Amino acid sequence: MIGERISAIANSTAMLGRSCGYIIWGVDDVSNEIVGTEFKPETQKVKGQELKSWLHNNLSGNAEFKFDETTVDDHRMVILTIYASKQHPVAFQNCKCIRDGSYTNKLMDRPQMASRLWFALNSQRAEMMAATEDCTPEEVRRLLAYDSFLTMLNLPDPTSEQSLMDLLADNDVIAKQDNGLYTVTVLGALLFAKDLSKFDRLRRKALRIVKYNGTSKSDIARQEQDVRGYAIGFEDNIRTLMLMLPSSEIITTGKAELKEQYSVVAIREILANAMIHQELGVSGMNLATEVFSNRVEISNPGSILVDKERLIDAAPRSRNERIAAMMRRVKLCEELGSGWDKIVESCERGMFPVPTVYSDDNGTRVVLTAPTPYANMSTEERLWNCYMHACSCFSKGGYLTNASLRERFGLETNNSNTVQMSNLIKEAKYKNLIKTVDENTSTRMFRYVPFWA
Repeated sequence: MIGERISAIANSTAMLGRSCGYIIWGVDDVSNEIVGTEFKPETQKVKGQELKSWLHNNLSGNAEFKFDETTVDDHRMVILTIYASKQHPVAFQNCKCIRDGSYTNKLMDRPQMASRLWFALNSQRAEMMAATEDCTPEEVRRLLAYDSFLTMLNLPDPTSEQSLMDLLADNDVIAKQDNGLYTVTVLGALLFAKDLSKFDRLRRKALRIVKYNGTSKSDIARQEQDVRGYAIGFEDNIRTLMLMLPSSEIITTGKAELKEQYSVVAIREILANAMIHQELGVSGMNLATEVFSNRVEISNPGSILVDKERLIDAAPRSRNERIAAMMRRVKLCEELGSGWDKIVESCERGMFPVPTVYSDDNGTRVVLTAPTPYANMSTEERLWNCYMHACSCFSKGGYLTNASLRERFGLETNNSNTVQMSNLIKEAKYKNLIKTVDENTSTRMFRYVPFWA
Protein backbone atom coordinates (compact mmCIF):
# COMPACT_ATOMS: atom_id res chain seq x y z
CA MET A 1 0.00 0.00 0.00
CA ILE A 2 2.72 2.48 0.95
CA GLY A 3 4.66 1.94 -2.28
CA GLU A 4 1.59 2.41 -4.46
CA ARG A 5 0.55 5.50 -2.50
CA ILE A 6 4.01 7.05 -2.91
CA SER A 7 3.74 6.60 -6.68
CA ALA A 8 0.18 7.93 -6.79
CA ILE A 9 0.75 10.94 -4.55
CA ALA A 10 4.05 11.90 -6.21
CA ASN A 11 2.33 11.90 -9.59
CA SER A 12 -0.82 13.66 -8.37
CA THR A 13 1.27 16.31 -6.63
CA ALA A 14 3.19 17.02 -9.85
CA MET A 15 -0.05 17.12 -11.84
CA LEU A 16 -1.48 19.73 -9.45
CA GLY A 17 1.68 21.83 -9.40
CA ARG A 18 2.40 21.27 -5.72
CA SER A 19 5.79 20.46 -4.20
CA CYS A 20 4.72 17.75 -1.74
CA GLY A 21 1.96 15.38 -0.73
CA TYR A 22 1.53 13.51 2.54
CA ILE A 23 0.39 10.32 4.25
CA ILE A 24 -0.36 10.69 7.96
CA TRP A 25 -0.65 7.88 10.49
CA GLY A 26 -2.48 8.67 13.72
CA VAL A 27 -5.68 10.31 12.42
CA ASP A 28 -9.03 8.52 12.36
CA ASP A 29 -10.20 8.18 8.75
CA VAL A 30 -13.85 8.88 9.57
CA SER A 31 -13.84 11.51 12.34
CA ASN A 32 -10.41 13.02 11.51
CA GLU A 33 -9.65 12.97 15.23
CA ILE A 34 -6.05 12.53 16.35
CA VAL A 35 -5.79 9.05 17.84
CA GLY A 36 -2.08 8.23 17.50
CA THR A 37 -0.39 5.25 15.88
CA GLU A 38 1.86 2.33 16.74
CA PHE A 39 3.34 2.21 13.21
CA LYS A 40 7.14 2.56 13.38
CA PRO A 41 8.71 2.96 9.92
CA GLU A 42 12.24 2.78 11.33
CA THR A 43 11.74 -0.77 12.62
CA GLN A 44 9.19 -2.03 10.08
CA LYS A 45 10.54 -4.74 7.78
CA VAL A 46 9.32 -6.28 4.53
CA LYS A 47 10.57 -9.78 3.76
CA GLY A 48 13.42 -9.23 6.19
CA GLN A 49 14.42 -5.90 4.60
CA GLU A 50 14.07 -2.47 6.22
CA LEU A 51 10.96 -0.70 4.97
CA LYS A 52 12.69 2.41 3.57
CA SER A 53 15.31 0.34 1.77
CA TRP A 54 12.63 -1.96 0.35
CA LEU A 55 10.60 1.02 -0.88
CA HIS A 56 13.62 2.59 -2.59
CA ASN A 57 14.44 -0.73 -4.28
CA ASN A 58 10.90 -1.07 -5.63
CA LEU A 59 10.28 2.57 -6.62
CA SER A 60 11.68 4.32 -9.70
CA GLY A 61 14.84 6.34 -9.21
CA ASN A 62 13.07 9.72 -9.25
CA ALA A 63 11.00 8.90 -6.13
CA GLU A 64 11.80 11.14 -3.14
CA PHE A 65 10.19 10.73 0.27
CA LYS A 66 10.93 10.86 3.99
CA PHE A 67 9.33 9.68 7.25
CA ASP A 68 9.01 11.97 10.27
CA GLU A 69 7.65 11.29 13.75
CA THR A 70 6.08 13.82 16.10
CA THR A 71 3.71 14.03 19.08
CA VAL A 72 0.40 15.93 19.09
CA ASP A 73 -1.65 16.09 22.32
CA ASP A 74 0.38 13.17 23.70
CA HIS A 75 -0.45 11.08 20.62
CA ARG A 76 2.38 9.71 18.52
CA MET A 77 2.07 10.63 14.81
CA VAL A 78 3.97 9.55 11.69
CA ILE A 79 4.10 11.77 8.58
CA LEU A 80 5.33 10.53 5.23
CA THR A 81 6.29 13.46 3.00
CA ILE A 82 6.26 12.60 -0.70
CA TYR A 83 7.90 14.97 -3.18
CA ALA A 84 6.41 15.66 -6.60
CA SER A 85 7.52 13.59 -9.58
CA LYS A 86 10.27 15.11 -11.70
CA GLN A 87 10.91 14.56 -15.41
CA HIS A 88 8.78 11.40 -15.58
CA PRO A 89 6.10 9.67 -13.45
CA VAL A 90 7.12 7.81 -10.31
CA ALA A 91 6.49 4.07 -10.60
CA PHE A 92 6.19 1.34 -7.96
CA GLN A 93 7.29 -2.11 -9.18
CA ASN A 94 7.15 -0.71 -12.74
CA CYS A 95 3.52 0.39 -12.29
CA LYS A 96 2.65 4.11 -12.37
CA CYS A 97 -0.23 5.14 -10.11
CA ILE A 98 -2.39 8.24 -9.64
CA ARG A 99 -4.87 9.42 -6.99
CA ASP A 100 -8.43 9.90 -8.22
CA GLY A 101 -10.43 11.31 -5.33
CA SER A 102 -9.88 8.92 -2.44
CA TYR A 103 -8.81 6.04 -4.69
CA THR A 104 -5.42 4.91 -5.99
CA ASN A 105 -5.56 3.82 -9.63
CA LYS A 106 -3.16 2.75 -12.34
CA LEU A 107 -2.17 5.74 -14.44
CA MET A 108 -2.80 3.77 -17.64
CA ASP A 109 -6.45 3.42 -16.62
CA ARG A 110 -6.84 7.21 -16.34
CA PRO A 111 -5.73 8.57 -19.75
CA GLN A 112 -7.01 12.10 -19.15
CA MET A 113 -5.11 12.35 -15.87
CA ALA A 114 -2.05 10.86 -17.56
CA SER A 115 -2.23 13.61 -20.19
CA ARG A 116 -2.47 16.30 -17.50
CA LEU A 117 0.46 14.76 -15.63
CA TRP A 118 2.72 14.64 -18.69
CA PHE A 119 1.84 18.24 -19.54
CA ALA A 120 2.81 19.27 -16.00
CA LEU A 121 6.05 17.28 -16.10
CA ASN A 122 7.03 18.78 -19.46
CA SER A 123 6.31 22.26 -18.07
CA GLN A 124 8.50 21.83 -15.00
CA ARG A 125 11.29 24.36 -14.79
CA ALA A 126 14.57 23.18 -13.30
CA GLU A 127 15.22 26.73 -12.08
CA MET A 128 12.19 26.55 -9.79
CA MET A 129 13.09 23.20 -8.24
CA ALA A 130 14.55 22.94 -4.76
CA ALA A 131 18.20 23.70 -4.13
CA THR A 132 17.60 22.93 -0.45
CA GLU A 133 14.49 22.47 1.67
CA ASP A 134 13.12 22.89 5.18
CA CYS A 135 14.94 26.16 5.86
CA THR A 136 14.02 28.50 8.70
CA PRO A 137 14.12 32.26 7.99
CA GLU A 138 17.44 32.37 9.84
CA GLU A 139 18.86 29.66 7.58
CA VAL A 140 17.59 31.49 4.48
CA ARG A 141 19.45 34.63 5.60
CA ARG A 142 22.57 32.58 6.28
CA LEU A 143 22.51 30.91 2.85
CA LEU A 144 21.54 33.86 0.65
CA ALA A 145 23.07 37.31 0.19
CA TYR A 146 19.66 38.93 0.64
CA ASP A 147 21.22 42.37 1.15
CA SER A 148 22.79 42.17 -2.33
CA PHE A 149 19.43 40.99 -3.69
CA LEU A 150 17.74 44.09 -2.26
CA THR A 151 20.47 46.43 -3.50
CA MET A 152 20.64 45.03 -7.03
CA LEU A 153 16.88 45.26 -7.43
CA ASN A 154 16.78 48.68 -5.77
CA LEU A 155 14.26 47.46 -3.17
CA PRO A 156 13.72 49.08 0.25
CA ASP A 157 14.78 47.24 3.39
CA PRO A 158 11.89 45.09 4.67
CA THR A 159 10.40 46.15 7.98
CA SER A 160 10.35 42.63 9.42
CA GLU A 161 11.71 39.15 8.95
CA GLN A 162 8.38 37.97 7.56
CA SER A 163 8.24 40.79 5.02
CA LEU A 164 11.76 39.80 3.85
CA MET A 165 10.63 36.19 3.41
CA ASP A 166 7.53 37.34 1.52
CA LEU A 167 9.65 39.54 -0.74
CA LEU A 168 12.07 36.71 -1.52
CA ALA A 169 9.15 34.37 -2.21
CA ASP A 170 7.43 36.90 -4.47
CA ASN A 171 10.61 36.97 -6.58
CA ASP A 172 10.97 33.16 -6.76
CA VAL A 173 14.17 33.19 -4.71
CA ILE A 174 12.51 30.99 -2.08
CA ALA A 175 9.17 29.18 -1.80
CA LYS A 176 7.08 28.62 1.31
CA GLN A 177 6.42 25.00 2.22
CA ASP A 178 3.28 23.48 3.71
CA ASN A 179 5.08 23.03 7.05
CA GLY A 180 5.84 26.75 7.38
CA LEU A 181 9.51 26.37 6.46
CA TYR A 182 11.10 27.49 3.18
CA THR A 183 12.67 26.01 0.07
CA VAL A 184 15.55 27.88 -1.55
CA THR A 185 14.96 27.56 -5.28
CA VAL A 186 17.66 26.75 -7.82
CA LEU A 187 17.14 30.27 -9.19
CA GLY A 188 17.67 31.83 -5.77
CA ALA A 189 20.79 29.81 -5.00
CA LEU A 190 22.42 30.13 -8.44
CA LEU A 191 22.08 33.91 -8.46
CA PHE A 192 22.28 34.96 -4.80
CA ALA A 193 24.01 32.19 -2.80
CA LYS A 194 26.75 33.23 -0.43
CA ASP A 195 28.37 29.84 -1.05
CA LEU A 196 27.11 27.39 -3.69
CA SER A 197 29.02 24.55 -2.02
CA LYS A 198 26.40 24.69 0.76
CA PHE A 199 23.89 23.35 -1.78
CA ASP A 200 24.64 19.70 -2.57
CA ARG A 201 22.76 19.83 -5.88
CA LEU A 202 24.56 22.95 -7.13
CA ARG A 203 28.14 22.73 -5.88
CA ARG A 204 29.35 21.82 -9.41
CA LYS A 205 27.66 24.92 -10.84
CA ALA A 206 30.17 27.39 -9.37
CA LEU A 207 32.08 29.36 -12.03
CA ARG A 208 35.71 28.33 -12.65
CA ILE A 209 38.21 30.68 -14.27
CA VAL A 210 41.46 29.02 -15.33
CA LYS A 211 44.52 30.54 -16.98
CA TYR A 212 47.01 28.27 -18.77
CA ASN A 213 50.58 28.79 -19.83
CA GLY A 214 50.55 28.30 -23.60
CA THR A 215 47.87 26.90 -25.88
CA SER A 216 47.08 23.59 -24.14
CA LYS A 217 45.63 22.56 -20.77
CA SER A 218 48.82 20.84 -19.63
CA ASP A 219 50.20 23.77 -17.63
CA ILE A 220 47.86 25.71 -15.32
CA ALA A 221 49.17 29.15 -14.38
CA ARG A 222 46.28 30.23 -12.16
CA GLN A 223 42.74 29.22 -11.34
CA GLU A 224 39.87 30.77 -9.42
CA GLN A 225 36.51 29.37 -8.39
CA ASP A 226 33.84 31.79 -7.25
CA VAL A 227 31.38 29.97 -4.99
CA ARG A 228 29.06 32.99 -4.86
CA GLY A 229 25.85 33.20 -6.84
CA TYR A 230 26.26 34.42 -10.41
CA ALA A 231 24.49 37.74 -9.92
CA ILE A 232 26.48 38.91 -6.91
CA GLY A 233 29.82 37.69 -8.26
CA PHE A 234 29.44 38.70 -11.91
CA GLU A 235 31.29 42.03 -11.93
CA ASP A 236 34.14 40.69 -9.79
CA ASN A 237 34.52 37.71 -12.12
CA ILE A 238 34.66 39.96 -15.18
CA ARG A 239 37.43 41.99 -13.51
CA THR A 240 39.32 38.81 -12.57
CA LEU A 241 39.04 37.53 -16.11
CA MET A 242 40.16 40.80 -17.70
CA LEU A 243 43.26 40.84 -15.49
CA MET A 244 44.18 37.41 -16.86
CA LEU A 245 43.87 38.50 -20.48
CA PRO A 246 46.86 39.77 -22.44
CA SER A 247 46.98 43.34 -23.73
CA SER A 248 49.28 45.02 -26.19
CA GLU A 249 51.05 48.39 -26.00
CA ILE A 250 50.34 50.89 -28.77
CA ILE A 251 51.69 54.39 -29.31
CA THR A 252 49.19 57.17 -30.00
CA THR A 253 50.05 60.89 -30.06
CA GLY A 254 53.36 60.12 -28.43
CA LYS A 255 51.80 58.21 -25.53
CA ALA A 256 51.95 54.50 -24.81
CA GLU A 257 48.52 52.99 -24.18
CA LEU A 258 47.34 49.44 -23.48
CA LYS A 259 44.89 47.96 -25.93
CA GLU A 260 42.80 44.96 -24.91
CA GLN A 261 43.16 41.87 -27.08
CA TYR A 262 39.52 40.86 -26.60
CA SER A 263 36.19 42.68 -26.59
CA VAL A 264 35.00 43.24 -23.01
CA VAL A 265 31.42 43.58 -24.28
CA ALA A 266 31.66 40.21 -26.04
CA ILE A 267 33.08 38.47 -22.97
CA ARG A 268 30.34 39.90 -20.72
CA GLU A 269 27.57 38.82 -23.08
CA ILE A 270 28.97 35.33 -23.67
CA LEU A 271 29.55 34.68 -19.96
CA ALA A 272 26.02 35.88 -19.11
CA ASN A 273 24.61 33.66 -21.88
CA ALA A 274 26.51 30.65 -20.52
CA MET A 275 25.08 31.25 -17.04
CA ILE A 276 21.52 31.73 -18.24
CA HIS A 277 21.23 29.08 -20.96
CA GLN A 278 23.09 26.21 -19.30
CA GLU A 279 21.32 22.87 -18.90
CA LEU A 280 20.69 22.76 -15.15
CA GLY A 281 19.94 19.04 -15.15
CA VAL A 282 23.47 18.15 -16.33
CA SER A 283 25.82 17.57 -13.41
CA GLY A 284 29.01 16.30 -15.06
CA MET A 285 30.18 19.59 -16.63
CA ASN A 286 31.27 22.83 -14.99
CA LEU A 287 30.50 26.34 -16.11
CA ALA A 288 34.05 27.39 -17.01
CA THR A 289 36.09 30.20 -18.54
CA GLU A 290 39.54 29.16 -19.75
CA VAL A 291 42.26 31.57 -20.84
CA PHE A 292 45.01 30.37 -23.19
CA SER A 293 47.83 32.36 -24.75
CA ASN A 294 45.93 32.62 -28.06
CA ARG A 295 42.26 32.29 -27.15
CA VAL A 296 39.53 32.35 -24.49
CA GLU A 297 36.98 29.54 -24.17
CA ILE A 298 33.68 29.88 -22.28
CA SER A 299 31.74 26.63 -21.90
CA ASN A 300 28.52 25.49 -20.31
CA PRO A 301 26.38 22.33 -20.12
CA GLY A 302 23.64 22.08 -22.73
CA SER A 303 23.47 22.66 -26.48
CA ILE A 304 22.58 26.04 -27.99
CA LEU A 305 18.88 26.68 -28.53
CA VAL A 306 19.16 28.10 -32.09
CA ASP A 307 21.29 27.22 -35.10
CA LYS A 308 24.61 29.02 -34.82
CA GLU A 309 23.99 30.54 -38.27
CA ARG A 310 20.95 32.33 -36.78
CA LEU A 311 22.54 33.73 -33.63
CA ILE A 312 22.18 37.30 -34.84
CA ASP A 313 18.67 38.70 -34.84
CA ALA A 314 17.23 35.42 -33.55
CA ALA A 315 13.97 35.51 -31.60
CA PRO A 316 14.56 35.44 -27.81
CA ARG A 317 14.74 31.90 -26.45
CA SER A 318 15.88 30.79 -23.03
CA ARG A 319 16.27 27.40 -21.40
CA ASN A 320 15.79 29.08 -18.01
CA GLU A 321 13.31 31.90 -18.52
CA ARG A 322 13.02 33.05 -14.91
CA ILE A 323 16.78 33.18 -14.42
CA ALA A 324 17.00 35.22 -17.64
CA ALA A 325 14.31 37.57 -16.36
CA MET A 326 16.10 38.05 -13.04
CA MET A 327 19.47 38.63 -14.75
CA ARG A 328 17.76 41.29 -16.85
CA ARG A 329 16.22 42.92 -13.77
CA VAL A 330 19.64 43.22 -12.12
CA LYS A 331 20.96 44.65 -15.43
CA LEU A 332 23.43 41.85 -16.22
CA CYS A 333 21.86 40.87 -19.53
CA GLU A 334 19.10 41.68 -22.00
CA GLU A 335 16.12 39.47 -22.80
CA LEU A 336 15.63 40.83 -26.30
CA GLY A 337 17.67 38.31 -28.23
CA SER A 338 20.22 41.05 -28.96
CA GLY A 339 23.21 39.50 -27.18
CA TRP A 340 24.94 38.25 -30.31
CA ASP A 341 24.13 41.45 -32.18
CA LYS A 342 26.10 43.31 -29.51
CA ILE A 343 28.90 40.74 -29.55
CA VAL A 344 29.44 41.03 -33.31
CA GLU A 345 29.15 44.82 -33.32
CA SER A 346 31.71 45.19 -30.53
CA CYS A 347 34.13 42.78 -32.23
CA GLU A 348 33.88 44.58 -35.56
CA ARG A 349 34.28 47.96 -33.89
CA GLY A 350 37.46 46.80 -32.15
CA MET A 351 38.73 44.78 -35.13
CA PHE A 352 38.46 41.53 -33.16
CA PRO A 353 37.52 38.20 -34.75
CA VAL A 354 33.91 37.19 -34.13
CA PRO A 355 33.73 34.33 -31.57
CA THR A 356 33.13 30.82 -32.90
CA VAL A 357 30.47 28.54 -31.40
CA TYR A 358 30.82 24.77 -31.00
CA SER A 359 27.83 22.86 -29.64
CA ASP A 360 26.70 19.25 -29.25
CA ASP A 361 24.79 17.13 -26.75
CA ASN A 362 27.67 17.44 -24.27
CA GLY A 363 27.61 21.21 -24.06
CA THR A 364 28.37 24.54 -25.73
CA ARG A 365 31.79 26.14 -26.11
CA VAL A 366 32.36 29.67 -27.39
CA VAL A 367 35.90 30.48 -28.50
CA LEU A 368 37.27 34.02 -28.73
CA THR A 369 40.58 34.35 -30.55
CA ALA A 370 43.16 37.11 -30.34
CA PRO A 371 43.32 39.67 -33.18
CA THR A 372 44.69 38.00 -36.32
CA PRO A 373 45.77 39.74 -39.54
CA TYR A 374 43.61 38.80 -42.50
CA ALA A 375 46.57 37.15 -44.22
CA ASN A 376 47.00 34.76 -41.24
CA MET A 377 43.34 33.77 -40.95
CA SER A 378 42.19 30.32 -42.04
CA THR A 379 39.56 30.01 -44.75
CA GLU A 380 36.98 28.99 -42.14
CA GLU A 381 37.75 32.07 -40.02
CA ARG A 382 37.44 34.38 -43.00
CA LEU A 383 34.12 32.85 -44.07
CA TRP A 384 32.67 32.98 -40.54
CA ASN A 385 33.59 36.65 -40.09
CA CYS A 386 32.29 37.46 -43.58
CA TYR A 387 28.98 35.75 -42.84
CA MET A 388 28.57 37.39 -39.43
CA HIS A 389 29.35 40.77 -41.01
CA ALA A 390 26.51 40.17 -43.50
CA CYS A 391 24.17 39.27 -40.61
CA SER A 392 25.18 42.36 -38.64
CA CYS A 393 24.69 44.66 -41.64
CA PHE A 394 21.29 43.16 -42.41
CA SER A 395 20.09 43.43 -38.78
CA LYS A 396 20.81 47.19 -38.97
CA GLY A 397 19.05 47.61 -42.30
CA GLY A 398 22.20 47.57 -44.44
CA TYR A 399 24.09 45.26 -46.76
CA LEU A 400 27.49 43.62 -47.04
CA THR A 401 29.59 45.13 -49.83
CA ASN A 402 33.16 44.74 -51.00
CA ALA A 403 33.99 48.08 -49.36
CA SER A 404 32.29 47.25 -46.04
CA LEU A 405 34.12 43.93 -45.91
CA ARG A 406 37.49 45.60 -46.52
CA GLU A 407 36.72 48.01 -43.69
CA ARG A 408 35.62 45.17 -41.42
CA PHE A 409 38.99 43.40 -41.88
CA GLY A 410 40.94 46.68 -41.61
CA LEU A 411 42.30 46.46 -45.15
CA GLU A 412 43.41 49.44 -47.20
CA THR A 413 41.57 50.39 -50.36
CA ASN A 414 43.61 49.02 -53.25
CA ASN A 415 43.14 46.61 -56.14
CA SER A 416 44.78 43.69 -54.35
CA ASN A 417 42.48 43.90 -51.31
CA THR A 418 39.44 44.46 -53.50
CA VAL A 419 40.23 41.27 -55.38
CA GLN A 420 40.73 39.37 -52.09
CA MET A 421 37.32 40.50 -50.84
CA SER A 422 35.70 39.57 -54.15
CA ASN A 423 37.16 36.08 -53.87
CA LEU A 424 35.96 35.75 -50.27
CA ILE A 425 32.47 36.89 -51.22
CA LYS A 426 32.43 34.41 -54.10
CA GLU A 427 33.41 31.59 -51.72
CA ALA A 428 30.76 32.65 -49.17
CA LYS A 429 28.13 32.57 -51.92
CA TYR A 430 29.33 29.14 -53.03
CA LYS A 431 28.99 27.90 -49.43
CA ASN A 432 25.42 29.31 -49.36
CA LEU A 433 26.25 31.68 -46.51
CA ILE A 434 25.25 34.87 -48.34
CA LYS A 435 23.31 35.82 -51.47
CA THR A 436 23.19 38.79 -53.85
CA VAL A 437 20.36 41.28 -53.42
CA ASP A 438 20.08 42.24 -57.11
CA GLU A 439 21.94 40.38 -59.83
CA ASN A 440 20.90 42.96 -62.46
CA THR A 441 23.25 45.69 -61.25
CA SER A 442 26.91 46.08 -62.13
CA THR A 443 29.38 43.89 -60.30
CA ARG A 444 30.87 46.88 -58.49
CA MET A 445 27.42 47.73 -57.07
CA PHE A 446 26.60 44.24 -55.79
CA ARG A 447 25.14 44.09 -52.29
CA TYR A 448 24.78 40.94 -50.21
CA VAL A 449 22.58 39.64 -47.38
CA PRO A 450 22.62 36.42 -45.29
CA PHE A 451 21.24 33.32 -46.99
CA TRP A 452 18.13 33.37 -44.79
CA ALA A 453 17.19 37.00 -45.47
